[in-house]
Amino acid sequence: MLKALLFVFVSACLVGLSPAVARAAKLPSARATAHVVGKLTESGRIHGLVVGYVNPSGRVTYGFGRAGADKRSKAPDGRTLFEIGSITKAFTGQMLAQAVMEGRLRITDPIRLYLPQGVIDKDSPLYWVSFLDLATHTSGLPEAPDNLPSTDPRNPMAGYSTALLLDYLKTATLLSPVGRDFSYSNTAAGLTGYILARLWNSDYETLVKTRLCAPLHMTDTTIALSPEQAARMTRGHATDGQVVPNWEVTGLEGAGAFRSSAEDLLTFAAANMGLVPTPLLPAMKLAQLPRKHVPAIPTLYIGLFWNVMNFGGKEFVLHAGRSGGYFAIVLLSPEDQAAVVLLCDTEGDFSDQAWKLLSLVAGKRLP
Repeated sequence: MLKALLFVFVSACLVGLSPAVARAAKLPSARATAHVVGKLTESGRIHGLVVGYVNPSGRVTYGFGRAGADKRSKAPDGRTLFEIGSITKAFTGQMLAQAVMEGRLRITDPIRLYLPQGVIDKDSPLYWVSFLDLATHTSGLPEAPDNLPSTDPRNPMAGYSTALLLDYLKTATLLSPVGRDFSYSNTAAGLTGYILARLWNSDYETLVKTRLCAPLHMTDTTIALSPEQAARMTRGHATDGQVVPNWEVTGLEGAGAFRSSAEDLLTFAAANMGLVPTPLLPAMKLAQLPRKHVPAIPTLYIGLFWNVMNFGGKEFVLHAGRSGGYFAIVLLSPEDQAAVVLLCDTEGDFSDQAWKLLSLVAGKRLP
């Protein structure tokens, strides 16, 4: 559900760099980027997308396709907003790591200690579920709770609430024993976000914006849009090109409610690699630490909601987001100090293109 480009209408948005300077600084060019993603917008498969790169030389973003419905509309750019779906989980993992660093909880604590009394009783299968189980998708909780009120497949999370989530937990059953099997769970991520917000006496959006976005000056990472941001928000498209509604993720915000821009996500990626000075770096490294292996995918490990791929002893940190009308991915190579962000306003899976783009910014062929 929340799992997780062109020469025509090309625009480049460079932060403090002209295209010529960007090339001299060994950041990928618009032409090289279009070679990887060009057919997607050229063919009409993608309506509009943005690619962003960051490495020690700086950062650059390129937009392709159209930002609006008008065929004469310009390409999206680094400040265009997209749904980012499950990339929100990386924010949830960051908040969890900060809570651990501040001594507010231990990663192995049972979550029942932090929930309202009576939600999880001694006979509940969730009695020994810990934060580590939630963050590594080994809690046994299903992908989605069974009491979602929406019957609209185009907006499946709409109308959910914290009250419904707590009601669900009282009678929830698990897909497998706690801590044993990997099973991707929006329920687990949404629950983690709720508990963390409760721990700080906040709501989830305010928590992330106050403790992550504000220190990093990520001013366009938000759930609720201001009128000015709404004017820069793209419309999502189904695989057939039809415009679809933006998702309303309520009650499970920690699983996938945020919207963001390529510029903000490049800042987040740079901070996670130590390219942006921030006191949040120790918690970021804690969140990236591989904790559980996924046997079905031998190269995959899970940190605190981050996916960590290991190819030949080299780690790559990533998270993708996929909703009814969007695809988004943040892909980091910490060893190369390089990252790529890809945001598009059409549903699908464009991870393969992201890996090719990462090879460009890392300056070497990657697995």
